[in-house]
Amino acid sequence: MQKYYHKIKNSPIFYGLKDSELDRMLQCFEGYVKKYETGDMIFRQGDIITKIYLILDGEVNIEKETYWGRRIIIQKLYGASNIGLSLVASKNYESNINALCVEDSLILILNYEKCSTMCQNACFHHSAFIKNMFNIISKENIELIEKIENISQKTIRDKLLTYLSNESLKNKSDSFELKFNRQELADYLNIDRSAMSFELSKLKQEGLIDYSKNRFLLKVEV
Repeated sequence: MQKYYHKIKNSPIFYGLKDSELDRMLQCFEGYVKKYETGDMIFRQGDIITKIYLILDGEVNIEKETYWGRRIIIQKLYGASNIGLSLVASKNYESNINALCVEDSLILILNYEKCSTMCQNACFHHSAFIKNMFNIISKENIELIEKIENISQKTIRDKLLTYLSNESLKNKSDSFELKFNRQELADYLNIDRSAMSFELSKLKQEGLIDYSKNRFLLKVEV
């Protein structure tokens, strides 16, 4: 386990903890590392989530399938991200999402009951961990509000402009790299890929945006 400490400490949930504290916590939380291959499901819709999953390496899509099998991407997650922390906090609540590895991934798995219950000594590092956990859930709620804003726009054009504007604000730049490929972006915004590509071309022709592959540049409207 110690060979992964440099990766584990990159996770916001372990922010501010020393190696000695990390060692005790991972034992207390029954932590272990598991390797997943591309295409593996970490958990599925309908599962009861009892573990905390932290990405050490790789890439995971949080997805949802409609009754008719259409895929909707909720999030794309990379190293140092947690998976489904909001779900595990709700006991006996079935997951309404899939966690799919889109490339080979290394996942740290922790026992949620051990993580969320203070130990007898009420040690500082355990209380710091719980504080970090609540901060992460708060950040996830902010990201959820942003997604609602993106997809609640009435037209494909407005969905794209709202999404790109939000990405620009997050990156603090009018030039940025998208984490989604075109199909994933269409699935994230819940729109048709061909219609989306058409609107992107129109926005480029109108001089509002420029792009090359996943690199986008926003321009001031004239």
